[in-house]
Amino acid sequence: GMRNADAVGDAAHAEAKLIANQDAEWDAQVRKALERSPVDPRQVAQRPSLAQLPPAPFAALAVGQSDLLPSHERLSVFRAEKPSEARTELENPGRLLSGRFDLAFVLIWLLPLFLLAAAYDLCAGDREAGTLRMVLAQGTSPRLWIVRRALARGLPFLACASAAVLWASTASRTDESSARAWMAVLVVVAYGLFWLAIAALVNTFARSAAAAATAAGAAWVVFVLVLPTLLNVVVESLHSSPSRAELVAEARAASSDAEKRGNELVSSFFKDHPELAPPGMQADMLSRMMAVQDEVGRAMEPVKVRFAQAALEQQREVERWRFASPAIAAHEALTDLAGTGYWRHRSFQDQVNAFKEQLLTFYEPKFHKRQPIVAADLSKLPRFTFQEEPRSAWSGRVSASVAGILVLTAIAALLAAARLSPKRLAA
Repeated sequence: GMRNADAVGDAAHAEAKLIANQDAEWDAQVRKALERSPVDPRQVAQRPSLAQLPPAPFAALAVGQSDLLPSHERLSVFRAEKPSEARTELENPGRLLSGRFDLAFVLIWLLPLFLLAAAYDLCAGDREAGTLRMVLAQGTSPRLWIVRRALARGLPFLACASAAVLWASTASRTDESSARAWMAVLVVVAYGLFWLAIAALVNTFARSAAAAATAAGAAWVVFVLVLPTLLNVVVESLHSSPSRAELVAEARAASSDAEKRGNELVSSFFKDHPELAPPGMQADMLSRMMAVQDEVGRAMEPVKVRFAQAALEQQREVERWRFASPAIAAHEALTDLAGTGYWRHRSFQDQVNAFKEQLLTFYEPKFHKRQPIVAADLSKLPRFTFQEEPRSAWSGRVSASVAGILVLTAIAALLAAARLSPKRLAA
């Protein structure tokens, strides 16, 4: 309910604020030290720099991938490996509070069951009882009659679901939460209309209420359980991710090889970058360490690229086939609106990689030239600020999902309308 949604939002914002405050305290210490005298860059770089993903703009809607991927990373210029390769938090705080039962789960899995329970017997029971002929004998249009019945039974559930989405949006604290909430309502309404159209289609075939209930339940199993599972299997088989064991093994091998060739790497580095060479070209431990890390990073890059490419191809495959089931399309849209889907985390990781390059660009020359950090460098110290996607990006993806669901709804409704003739219904 509302209390749970508030708790999810409060927990996420509290954790983000705590982490940001800790980093701000360190920045203040560095600033005070630089006001007194120049500082060795190693003293500043010894604390990994923070890259933080702000709380999702509509986190109360769906947990999505936020329980799998970290909301912050600390990047060290003394390490080649990416912090994202190890969990930096034990558990997403929203997941600890809401468990596996989030609002998106209710909307995707349970809302269709409520709608089908209310609308499975639009006319099958009347046909079985023999009262359908009496209704049709009064000159009632069978199509309008079914539509009125379906809406009368389904609209209360859709209204409750829409109200729950708008209610949950009050737990969000971003400027876009209102726009995201209303788009989520569109997703929910389109998804609900699809299931009402399925109920109407089932009733044009079923000759009894029991048969209609069985067919409606089978449709739910196919669209909500079977097709998403099949898509997951297909995507995993077509674009399988490299083994994590392979990543760890290659990291160890690269690190071991680079350590053995440390002095050679330093000499090679200064040959390529003579402007950074210190007087006498003494290969001290710091220069050796940086050269080793550069080599490890180069060796690991192909493996990391394979991981990122596999994830991207999997997501593209899901988006390509999501209209095979409205449940998949609706889930993708809701997690996208929540800000816990693939694309926001992908944007965060891309910005983290760019931030690491900024750190290396700032610190490496100072390390190699033995230059201290001075007060004038304060404004140049790299700081991470996450840039959200433009509204057109996520709204375009969600609009495509809504359009796809409505097309499937129209197909089911047209098939039902084609069979809703008085002669067929009364047969």
